[in-house]
Amino acid sequence: MRITRKLCWLSLAAFLFTACTTQAPLPATAPRAGEAMAASTATYLDPAQIDTTRFLAPPPDEAATRREIEQMLVLQRQRTPAQAERSVADLEQSVFRFSDVMGESFRKEDLPRTARLFETLYRTESILNKQGKEKWQRTRPPLFDKRIEPVARYSSSGSYPSGHSAFAYLSGIVLAELVPEKRAQIFARASEFGENRVLGGVHYPSDIEAGRRLATMIAVLIQNNPAYQGDFAAARRELRGRLGLDR
Repeated sequence: MRITRKLCWLSLAAFLFTACTTQAPLPATAPRAGEAMAASTATYLDPAQIDTTRFLAPPPDEAATRREIEQMLVLQRQRTPAQAERSVADLEQSVFRFSDVMGESFRKEDLPRTARLFETLYRTESILNKQGKEKWQRTRPPLFDKRIEPVARYSSSGSYPSGHSAFAYLSGIVLAELVPEKRAQIFARASEFGENRVLGGVHYPSDIEAGRRLATMIAVLIQNNPAYQGDFAAARRELRGRLGLDR
């Protein structure tokens, strides 16, 4: 099963890589003619150019959802106060939540170019995860089964795919490219972000998996985007310099 899943991931990545290397690069959300794009609204992909739900399986059926609820109830009974606190803290969608693996120098106020890169990634992921949320409108766990007692806040949007998981994993992919020396720790932390949404009672495990698949899709599709390439290069110089690493 693990081998089959790995092959599926590799096939998806290969397909998307072929797509973005054989077609014209997807631009950032197009500004009006002759106008510079406002940094506060920029994205690296235009949702009008891709329907991400074509590449995601639909959410599990009701029987499978009930099995997931039972898994979540086990986690809920075992949840410690420290785990609950961690789940609540990870509600913040910021790459600087990775500071526990990146070190004390990884601070927003000292890394404006890095912050800009990941803020744009957040907007890109957010606008694309809405495609699946709006299409499938999966009911959140606490609304599906009253036995689920969430500790983290959650929106009224659909549960599938998880936006928090998608952003965390997308951030992990890009951050690991910026600082490959910490790749293992970064991906472990990215996975924890998603798991904390399940532990917090606001997402099903399958929401988290779908979020990771969406993140991988986005990471592949943005590679040929000139705006992303420029922001990535600037963030790399800044971040590696701040961390005292070779540039």
